[in-house]
Amino acid sequence: MENHPQDPKQHPPIDRRSFLRRAAAAGIALPSMAAILAACGSGAQDTVDTGSASASGGSGGNPYGTGGIEGAPYPLARPDAPVTWNVQSDNPVIASGLAPEKGATLRVLAWPYYLAPSIWKAFEKKHDCKVEVTEFADMDKGLAKINSGQGEFDVLFGMNVWAVGRSIAAGLLRPINLDYVPNLSNSWDQFTSPFYDVGSVFTLPYSIWNTGIMWRNDMMDQDIAGMANPYEIFWDGAPKDKTHLLSNAQDTLALPMFRDGLSDVNVTDPATITAAKDSIAEVVEATNAQFDHVDYTDIPKGQAWLHQSWSGNVGSAFLFLPKGDEALNVSYYWPGSTDGIPGNVDNDTIVLLSSGKAPVLAHMLANDVLDADNAYTNYTTWTGYQMPQKSFTPDLLVGNSVVPEHLSTTVVTEEDFAKGSRELELPPDADALWQAAYAELVAGV
Repeated sequence: MENHPQDPKQHPPIDRRSFLRRAAAAGIALPSMAAILAACGSGAQDTVDTGSASASGGSGGNPYGTGGIEGAPYPLARPDAPVTWNVQSDNPVIASGLAPEKGATLRVLAWPYYLAPSIWKAFEKKHDCKVEVTEFADMDKGLAKINSGQGEFDVLFGMNVWAVGRSIAAGLLRPINLDYVPNLSNSWDQFTSPFYDVGSVFTLPYSIWNTGIMWRNDMMDQDIAGMANPYEIFWDGAPKDKTHLLSNAQDTLALPMFRDGLSDVNVTDPATITAAKDSIAEVVEATNAQFDHVDYTDIPKGQAWLHQSWSGNVGSAFLFLPKGDEALNVSYYWPGSTDGIPGNVDNDTIVLLSSGKAPVLAHMLANDVLDADNAYTNYTTWTGYQMPQKSFTPDLLVGNSVVPEHLSTTVVTEEDFAKGSRELELPPDADALWQAAYAELVAGV
Protein backbone atom coordinates (compact mmCIF):
# COMPACT_ATOMS: atom_id res chain seq x y z
CA MET A 1 0.00 0.00 0.00
CA GLU A 2 1.05 3.56 -0.64
CA ASN A 3 2.83 5.04 2.36
CA HIS A 4 0.67 7.94 3.43
CA PRO A 5 -0.61 9.13 6.81
CA GLN A 6 -3.61 6.89 7.23
CA ASP A 7 -6.80 7.33 9.19
CA PRO A 8 -8.98 4.52 7.88
CA LYS A 9 -12.70 4.26 8.25
CA GLN A 10 -13.62 4.56 11.89
CA HIS A 11 -16.68 3.84 14.02
CA PRO A 12 -16.45 5.93 17.21
CA PRO A 13 -18.85 5.28 20.07
CA ILE A 14 -22.38 6.60 19.76
CA ASP A 15 -23.64 8.17 22.95
CA ARG A 16 -27.28 8.73 23.85
CA ARG A 17 -27.28 12.29 22.51
CA SER A 18 -25.84 11.14 19.18
CA PHE A 19 -28.40 8.36 18.98
CA LEU A 20 -31.28 10.75 19.59
CA ARG A 21 -29.95 13.27 17.08
CA ARG A 22 -29.42 10.58 14.44
CA ALA A 23 -32.88 9.14 14.86
CA ALA A 24 -34.55 12.54 14.93
CA ALA A 25 -32.80 13.54 11.72
CA ALA A 26 -34.40 10.64 9.92
CA GLY A 27 -37.83 11.14 11.47
CA ILE A 28 -37.68 7.91 13.43
CA ALA A 29 -40.13 7.20 16.23
CA LEU A 30 -38.05 7.30 19.39
CA PRO A 31 -38.46 5.44 22.66
CA SER A 32 -39.21 7.63 25.63
CA MET A 33 -36.36 9.13 27.62
CA ALA A 34 -37.61 7.10 30.58
CA ALA A 35 -37.10 3.92 28.58
CA ILE A 36 -33.57 4.95 27.66
CA LEU A 37 -32.68 5.87 31.21
CA ALA A 38 -34.20 2.63 32.50
CA ALA A 39 -31.95 0.74 30.12
CA CYS A 40 -28.92 2.30 31.80
CA GLY A 41 -29.41 0.33 34.96
CA SER A 42 -30.87 -2.87 36.26
CA GLY A 43 -34.34 -1.63 35.39
CA ALA A 44 -34.02 -2.27 31.66
CA GLN A 45 -37.23 -2.76 29.75
CA ASP A 46 -38.66 -6.24 29.91
CA THR A 47 -39.77 -6.10 26.29
CA VAL A 48 -38.91 -4.26 23.12
CA ASP A 49 -41.61 -3.42 20.62
CA THR A 50 -40.26 -4.66 17.32
CA GLY A 51 -43.62 -5.19 15.70
CA SER A 52 -44.53 -8.24 13.71
CA ALA A 53 -41.86 -10.29 11.99
CA SER A 54 -43.97 -10.23 8.86
CA ALA A 55 -43.29 -7.93 5.94
CA SER A 56 -43.69 -4.26 6.84
CA GLY A 57 -44.76 -3.28 3.41
CA GLY A 58 -47.33 -5.97 2.82
CA SER A 59 -51.01 -5.20 3.13
CA GLY A 60 -50.10 -2.39 5.50
CA GLY A 61 -48.84 -0.34 2.57
CA ASN A 62 -45.69 1.16 4.07
CA PRO A 63 -45.01 4.33 2.05
CA TYR A 64 -41.25 3.72 1.93
CA GLY A 65 -41.03 0.15 0.72
CA THR A 66 -42.16 -3.44 0.81
CA GLY A 67 -40.71 -6.39 2.69
CA GLY A 68 -38.43 -6.35 5.70
CA ILE A 69 -39.58 -6.54 9.30
CA GLU A 70 -41.45 -3.99 11.37
CA GLY A 71 -40.16 -1.93 14.25
CA ALA A 72 -39.58 1.44 12.59
CA PRO A 73 -41.64 3.77 10.37
CA TYR A 74 -39.88 2.15 7.40
CA PRO A 75 -39.07 -1.53 6.72
CA LEU A 76 -36.01 -2.97 8.48
CA ALA A 77 -34.09 -5.13 6.00
CA ARG A 78 -32.95 -8.62 6.89
CA PRO A 79 -31.34 -11.33 4.72
CA ASP A 80 -34.49 -13.44 5.06
CA ALA A 81 -36.78 -10.40 4.73
CA PRO A 82 -35.41 -8.27 1.86
CA VAL A 83 -36.69 -4.77 1.20
CA THR A 84 -37.68 -3.16 -2.09
CA TRP A 85 -37.73 0.61 -1.67
CA ASN A 86 -40.30 2.90 -3.26
CA VAL A 87 -39.30 5.92 -5.32
CA GLN A 88 -41.20 8.95 -4.11
CA SER A 89 -42.94 11.26 -6.58
CA ASP A 90 -41.06 14.29 -5.28
CA ASN A 91 -37.68 12.53 -5.65
CA PRO A 92 -37.76 10.84 -9.09
CA VAL A 93 -35.07 8.92 -10.96
CA ILE A 94 -33.20 11.13 -13.44
CA ALA A 95 -33.79 10.44 -17.13
CA SER A 96 -31.41 8.25 -19.15
CA GLY A 97 -29.05 9.68 -21.74
CA LEU A 98 -28.45 13.06 -20.12
CA ALA A 99 -25.17 14.86 -20.74
CA PRO A 100 -22.92 15.43 -17.71
CA GLU A 101 -23.23 18.83 -16.12
CA LYS A 102 -20.75 21.30 -17.67
CA GLY A 103 -18.25 23.14 -15.49
CA ALA A 104 -19.79 21.63 -12.40
CA THR A 105 -18.32 21.03 -8.97
CA LEU A 106 -19.13 17.50 -7.82
CA ARG A 107 -19.37 17.50 -4.04
CA VAL A 108 -18.36 14.22 -2.41
CA LEU A 109 -18.66 13.00 1.18
CA ALA A 110 -16.38 10.17 2.29
CA TRP A 111 -14.64 8.60 5.27
CA PRO A 112 -11.00 9.72 5.66
CA TYR A 113 -8.70 7.97 3.19
CA TYR A 114 -11.63 6.14 1.63
CA LEU A 115 -11.45 7.27 -2.00
CA ALA A 116 -8.09 7.36 -3.80
CA PRO A 117 -7.29 10.87 -5.12
CA SER A 118 -5.89 9.32 -8.29
CA ILE A 119 -9.41 8.16 -9.16
CA TRP A 120 -11.26 11.41 -8.66
CA LYS A 121 -8.48 13.51 -10.17
CA ALA A 122 -8.63 11.39 -13.32
CA PHE A 123 -12.40 11.91 -13.28
CA GLU A 124 -11.92 15.68 -13.11
CA LYS A 125 -9.70 15.59 -16.16
CA LYS A 126 -11.98 13.25 -18.07
CA HIS A 127 -15.13 15.34 -17.54
CA ASP A 128 -13.63 18.84 -17.21
CA CYS A 129 -15.17 19.30 -13.80
CA LYS A 130 -14.07 19.81 -10.22
CA VAL A 131 -14.42 17.20 -7.49
CA GLU A 132 -14.59 18.56 -3.95
CA VAL A 133 -14.13 15.89 -1.25
CA THR A 134 -15.34 16.51 2.31
CA GLU A 135 -14.47 13.95 4.97
CA PHE A 136 -16.53 12.83 7.94
CA ALA A 137 -15.10 11.03 10.97
CA ASP A 138 -18.04 8.67 11.52
CA MET A 139 -21.42 7.89 9.98
CA ASP A 140 -23.35 10.05 12.42
CA LYS A 141 -21.25 13.08 11.52
CA GLY A 142 -21.76 12.33 7.84
CA LEU A 143 -25.53 12.27 8.31
CA ALA A 144 -25.32 15.45 10.36
CA LYS A 145 -23.48 17.23 7.54
CA ILE A 146 -26.22 16.26 5.09
CA ASN A 147 -29.04 17.28 7.43
CA SER A 148 -27.52 20.54 8.59
CA GLY A 149 -27.42 22.08 5.15
CA GLN A 150 -23.62 22.40 5.29
CA GLY A 151 -23.44 21.56 1.60
CA GLU A 152 -25.37 20.35 -1.41
CA PHE A 153 -23.54 17.04 -1.57
CA ASP A 154 -23.88 14.79 -4.61
CA VAL A 155 -22.49 11.41 -3.56
CA LEU A 156 -21.37 9.66 -0.38
CA PHE A 157 -18.83 6.85 -0.23
CA GLY A 158 -19.26 4.53 2.73
CA MET A 159 -22.84 4.74 4.00
CA ASN A 160 -23.33 1.89 6.47
CA VAL A 161 -26.17 -0.48 5.70
CA TRP A 162 -27.71 0.35 9.08
CA ALA A 163 -28.15 3.96 7.91
CA VAL A 164 -29.78 3.25 4.54
CA GLY A 165 -33.39 2.82 5.64
CA ARG A 166 -33.54 5.90 7.82
CA SER A 167 -31.84 7.96 5.10
CA ILE A 168 -34.37 6.88 2.49
CA ALA A 169 -37.23 7.67 4.86
CA ALA A 170 -35.72 11.11 5.50
CA GLY A 171 -35.52 11.81 1.75
CA LEU A 172 -31.73 12.13 1.80
CA LEU A 173 -30.95 9.65 -0.98
CA ARG A 174 -31.46 10.11 -4.71
CA PRO A 175 -32.78 7.03 -6.54
CA ILE A 176 -30.25 5.56 -8.97
CA ASN A 177 -30.66 5.22 -12.75
CA LEU A 178 -28.64 2.07 -13.38
CA ASP A 179 -28.30 2.95 -17.08
CA TYR A 180 -25.43 5.19 -15.94
CA VAL A 181 -23.81 2.47 -13.82
CA PRO A 182 -22.96 -0.50 -16.09
CA ASN A 183 -19.95 -1.31 -13.89
CA LEU A 184 -22.31 -2.54 -11.20
CA SER A 185 -22.09 -5.86 -13.05
CA ASN A 186 -18.44 -6.13 -11.89
CA SER A 187 -19.73 -6.73 -8.37
CA TRP A 188 -20.61 -10.06 -6.83
CA ASP A 189 -24.14 -11.03 -7.82
CA GLN A 190 -25.41 -10.79 -4.26
CA PHE A 191 -24.55 -7.09 -4.28
CA THR A 192 -26.19 -6.18 -7.59
CA SER A 193 -29.57 -6.66 -5.89
CA PRO A 194 -28.87 -6.94 -2.16
CA PHE A 195 -31.42 -7.83 0.50
CA TYR A 196 -31.26 -4.32 1.98
CA ASP A 197 -32.04 -2.71 -1.40
CA VAL A 198 -33.56 -5.13 -3.89
CA GLY A 199 -32.86 -3.93 -7.42
CA SER A 200 -30.25 -1.39 -6.23
CA VAL A 201 -32.82 1.39 -6.17
CA PHE A 202 -30.83 3.62 -3.81
CA THR A 203 -27.43 2.00 -3.18
CA LEU A 204 -24.34 0.60 -4.86
CA PRO A 205 -21.84 -1.68 -3.09
CA TYR A 206 -18.58 -0.22 -1.76
CA SER A 207 -16.32 -1.70 0.92
CA ILE A 208 -16.51 -5.10 2.61
CA TRP A 209 -14.83 -6.38 5.78
CA ASN A 210 -14.96 -8.91 8.56
CA THR A 211 -14.56 -8.25 12.28
CA GLY A 212 -11.94 -10.34 14.03
CA ILE A 213 -8.87 -10.31 16.26
CA MET A 214 -5.54 -8.58 15.66
CA TRP A 215 -2.60 -9.25 17.96
CA ARG A 216 1.16 -8.97 18.42
CA ASN A 217 2.43 -12.54 18.08
CA ASP A 218 5.84 -11.46 19.36
CA MET A 219 4.22 -10.33 22.63
CA MET A 220 1.67 -13.13 23.08
CA ASP A 221 2.39 -16.87 23.14
CA GLN A 222 -1.15 -18.12 22.51
CA ASP A 223 -2.05 -19.69 19.18
CA ILE A 224 -5.29 -17.75 18.85
CA ALA A 225 -6.12 -19.03 15.37
CA GLY A 226 -5.71 -22.59 16.65
CA MET A 227 -8.07 -22.20 19.60
CA ALA A 228 -11.33 -24.16 19.52
CA ASN A 229 -13.11 -20.86 20.06
CA PRO A 230 -10.79 -17.92 19.28
CA TYR A 231 -13.09 -15.42 21.03
CA GLU A 232 -12.15 -17.05 24.34
CA ILE A 233 -8.80 -15.26 24.24
CA PHE A 234 -10.51 -12.13 25.58
CA TRP A 235 -11.68 -14.05 28.68
CA ASP A 236 -8.77 -16.44 29.10
CA GLY A 237 -5.25 -15.16 28.47
CA ALA A 238 -5.88 -11.54 27.47
CA PRO A 239 -2.97 -9.31 28.57
CA LYS A 240 -3.62 -6.79 31.32
CA ASP A 241 -3.40 -3.15 30.19
CA LYS A 242 -2.75 -4.30 26.60
CA THR A 243 -6.24 -5.48 25.61
CA HIS A 244 -8.44 -3.20 23.50
CA LEU A 245 -11.98 -3.49 22.13
CA LEU A 246 -13.71 -1.62 19.33
CA SER A 247 -15.46 1.51 20.53
CA ASN A 248 -19.02 1.04 19.36
CA ALA A 249 -22.02 -0.70 20.81
CA GLN A 250 -22.76 -3.30 18.15
CA ASP A 251 -19.23 -4.64 17.64
CA THR A 252 -18.42 -4.68 21.35
CA LEU A 253 -21.62 -6.32 22.55
CA ALA A 254 -21.70 -8.74 19.63
CA LEU A 255 -18.33 -10.18 20.74
CA PRO A 256 -19.68 -12.26 23.65
CA MET A 257 -22.78 -13.14 21.63
CA PHE A 258 -20.58 -14.64 18.93
CA ARG A 259 -18.48 -16.38 21.58
CA ASP A 260 -21.63 -18.02 22.91
CA GLY A 261 -22.59 -19.23 19.45
CA LEU A 262 -25.28 -16.69 18.57
CA SER A 263 -25.22 -16.35 14.78
CA ASP A 264 -27.72 -13.47 14.52
CA VAL A 265 -26.60 -10.68 16.83
CA ASN A 266 -29.31 -8.21 15.80
CA VAL A 267 -31.12 -9.00 19.02
CA THR A 268 -33.84 -7.01 20.73
CA ASP A 269 -34.10 -9.09 23.90
CA PRO A 270 -33.02 -6.95 26.88
CA ALA A 271 -31.75 -9.99 28.81
CA THR A 272 -29.41 -10.99 25.97
CA ILE A 273 -28.11 -7.41 25.67
CA THR A 274 -27.53 -7.20 29.43
CA ALA A 275 -25.77 -10.57 29.48
CA ALA A 276 -23.43 -9.37 26.71
CA LYS A 277 -22.70 -6.19 28.66
CA ASP A 278 -21.90 -8.19 31.79
CA SER A 279 -19.57 -10.49 29.83
CA ILE A 280 -17.62 -7.53 28.44
CA ALA A 281 -17.49 -6.06 31.94
CA GLU A 282 -15.63 -9.21 33.02
CA VAL A 283 -12.99 -8.56 30.33
CA VAL A 284 -12.67 -4.93 31.39
CA GLU A 285 -12.29 -5.83 35.05
CA ALA A 286 -9.67 -8.52 34.38
CA THR A 287 -7.58 -6.62 31.82
CA ASN A 288 -8.40 -2.94 32.20
CA ALA A 289 -9.47 -3.14 28.55
CA GLN A 290 -9.65 0.08 26.58
CA PHE A 291 -12.26 1.01 23.98
CA ASP A 292 -11.01 2.62 20.78
CA HIS A 293 -11.09 2.35 17.01
CA VAL A 294 -7.42 3.01 16.30
CA ASP A 295 -6.45 -0.64 16.13
CA TYR A 296 -4.24 0.19 13.15
CA THR A 297 -1.95 2.27 15.42
CA ASP A 298 -2.47 0.51 18.77
CA ILE A 299 -1.07 -2.82 17.61
CA PRO A 300 2.00 -1.69 15.63
CA LYS A 301 3.01 0.79 18.32
CA GLY A 302 2.63 -1.84 21.05
CA GLN A 303 -0.03 0.15 22.89
CA ALA A 304 -2.19 -2.96 22.53
CA TRP A 305 -1.13 -6.57 22.11
CA LEU A 306 -4.68 -7.83 21.58
CA HIS A 307 -7.37 -5.86 19.75
CA GLN A 308 -10.81 -6.59 18.38
CA SER A 309 -10.39 -5.32 14.84
CA TRP A 310 -11.78 -4.74 11.36
CA SER A 311 -9.97 -6.61 8.60
CA GLY A 312 -9.65 -3.48 6.47
CA ASN A 313 -7.58 -1.77 9.16
CA VAL A 314 -4.98 -4.52 9.37
CA GLY A 315 -3.18 -3.56 6.19
CA SER A 316 -3.01 0.02 7.41
CA ALA A 317 -1.27 -1.15 10.57
CA PHE A 318 1.93 -1.78 8.64
CA LEU A 319 2.23 1.95 7.96
CA PHE A 320 2.61 2.59 11.69
CA LEU A 321 5.17 -0.09 12.55
CA PRO A 322 8.26 1.47 14.17
CA LYS A 323 11.42 1.36 12.11
CA GLY A 324 12.91 -2.10 12.26
CA ASP A 325 9.68 -3.77 13.33
CA GLU A 326 8.38 -6.51 11.05
CA ALA A 327 4.96 -7.09 9.54
CA LEU A 328 5.27 -10.74 10.53
CA ASN A 329 4.84 -9.65 14.15
CA VAL A 330 1.23 -8.66 13.39
CA SER A 331 -1.37 -11.43 13.20
CA TYR A 332 -5.09 -11.36 12.42
CA TYR A 333 -7.80 -13.96 12.51
CA TRP A 334 -11.48 -13.95 11.68
CA PRO A 335 -13.14 -16.40 14.11
CA GLY A 336 -15.82 -17.03 11.50
CA SER A 337 -13.13 -19.02 9.68
CA THR A 338 -13.40 -21.67 12.40
CA ASP A 339 -16.06 -24.29 11.74
CA GLY A 340 -19.09 -23.75 13.92
CA ILE A 341 -17.97 -20.34 15.22
CA PRO A 342 -20.04 -17.35 14.02
CA GLY A 343 -18.49 -14.02 13.06
CA ASN A 344 -19.39 -10.61 11.68
CA VAL A 345 -18.97 -9.78 8.01
CA ASP A 346 -20.36 -6.58 6.54
CA ASN A 347 -20.34 -3.97 3.81
CA ASP A 348 -21.12 -0.34 3.23
CA THR A 349 -22.46 1.48 0.19
CA ILE A 350 -22.17 4.27 -2.34
CA VAL A 351 -25.24 6.49 -2.30
CA LEU A 352 -26.27 9.52 -4.34
CA LEU A 353 -27.67 12.40 -2.34
CA SER A 354 -30.86 14.25 -3.19
CA SER A 355 -29.23 17.58 -2.25
CA GLY A 356 -26.72 17.36 -5.10
CA LYS A 357 -26.72 19.63 -8.12
CA ALA A 358 -24.73 17.36 -10.47
CA PRO A 359 -26.66 14.08 -10.50
CA VAL A 360 -25.36 12.87 -13.86
CA LEU A 361 -21.73 13.34 -12.83
CA ALA A 362 -22.52 11.68 -9.50
CA HIS A 363 -23.77 8.59 -11.33
CA MET A 364 -20.69 8.62 -13.54
CA LEU A 365 -18.22 8.89 -10.65
CA ALA A 366 -19.92 6.00 -8.90
CA ASN A 367 -19.60 4.00 -12.10
CA ASP A 368 -15.89 4.86 -12.40
CA VAL A 369 -15.24 3.71 -8.83
CA LEU A 370 -16.89 0.37 -9.65
CA ASP A 371 -14.49 -0.12 -12.57
CA ALA A 372 -12.38 -3.21 -11.81
CA ASP A 373 -9.02 -1.47 -12.27
CA ASN A 374 -10.05 1.55 -10.21
CA ALA A 375 -11.40 -0.71 -7.46
CA TYR A 376 -8.05 -2.52 -7.32
CA THR A 377 -6.16 0.79 -7.18
CA ASN A 378 -8.44 2.09 -4.45
CA TYR A 379 -7.87 -1.04 -2.35
CA THR A 380 -4.14 -1.48 -2.81
CA THR A 381 -2.95 2.13 -2.72
CA TRP A 382 -5.34 3.92 -0.43
CA THR A 383 -8.18 2.40 1.62
CA GLY A 384 -7.09 -1.11 2.62
CA TYR A 385 -10.73 -2.14 2.29
CA GLN A 386 -11.86 -4.54 -0.43
CA MET A 387 -14.78 -4.05 -2.74
CA PRO A 388 -16.94 -7.06 -3.67
CA GLN A 389 -15.49 -7.27 -7.17
CA LYS A 390 -15.65 -10.48 -9.21
CA SER A 391 -12.02 -9.95 -10.22
CA PHE A 392 -10.87 -9.90 -6.57
CA THR A 393 -10.03 -13.45 -5.55
CA PRO A 394 -7.99 -14.61 -2.55
CA ASP A 395 -5.44 -16.16 -4.91
CA LEU A 396 -5.03 -12.87 -6.78
CA LEU A 397 -4.66 -10.74 -3.68
CA VAL A 398 -2.40 -13.05 -1.69
CA GLY A 399 -0.47 -14.24 -4.73
CA ASN A 400 0.36 -10.68 -5.79
CA SER A 401 1.61 -9.91 -2.27
CA VAL A 402 -1.14 -7.35 -1.75
CA VAL A 403 -1.96 -9.36 1.36
CA PRO A 404 0.78 -11.31 3.19
CA GLU A 405 0.13 -15.04 3.38
CA HIS A 406 -0.15 -15.01 7.18
CA LEU A 407 -2.93 -12.40 6.94
CA SER A 408 -5.03 -14.20 4.36
CA THR A 409 -8.07 -14.14 6.66
CA THR A 410 -8.32 -10.39 6.07
CA VAL A 411 -9.51 -11.24 2.55
CA VAL A 412 -13.29 -11.52 2.48
CA THR A 413 -14.87 -14.07 0.16
CA GLU A 414 -18.41 -14.47 -1.17
CA GLU A 415 -18.79 -17.57 0.97
CA ASP A 416 -18.01 -15.52 4.08
CA PHE A 417 -21.21 -13.55 3.52
CA ALA A 418 -23.15 -16.80 3.34
CA LYS A 419 -21.92 -17.91 6.77
CA GLY A 420 -21.13 -14.62 8.51
CA SER A 421 -23.53 -12.48 10.52
CA ARG A 422 -24.50 -8.94 9.56
CA GLU A 423 -24.87 -6.07 12.03
CA LEU A 424 -28.02 -4.38 10.77
CA GLU A 425 -30.35 -1.55 11.66
CA LEU A 426 -32.22 -2.20 14.89
CA PRO A 427 -35.64 -0.95 15.93
CA PRO A 428 -35.16 2.36 17.79
CA ASP A 429 -36.24 0.84 21.13
CA ALA A 430 -33.64 -1.91 20.84
CA ASP A 431 -30.96 0.45 19.55
CA ALA A 432 -31.44 2.57 22.66
CA LEU A 433 -30.82 -0.49 24.85
CA TRP A 434 -27.62 -1.34 22.98
CA GLN A 435 -26.34 2.23 23.26
CA ALA A 436 -27.21 2.43 26.95
CA ALA A 437 -25.46 -0.87 27.70
CA TYR A 438 -22.34 0.28 25.88
CA ALA A 439 -22.44 3.64 27.66
CA GLU A 440 -22.42 1.77 30.98
CA LEU A 441 -19.30 -0.14 29.94
CA VAL A 442 -17.45 2.99 28.90
CA ALA A 443 -18.49 4.78 32.06
CA GLY A 444 -17.30 1.83 34.16
CA VAL A 445 -20.71 1.37 35.78
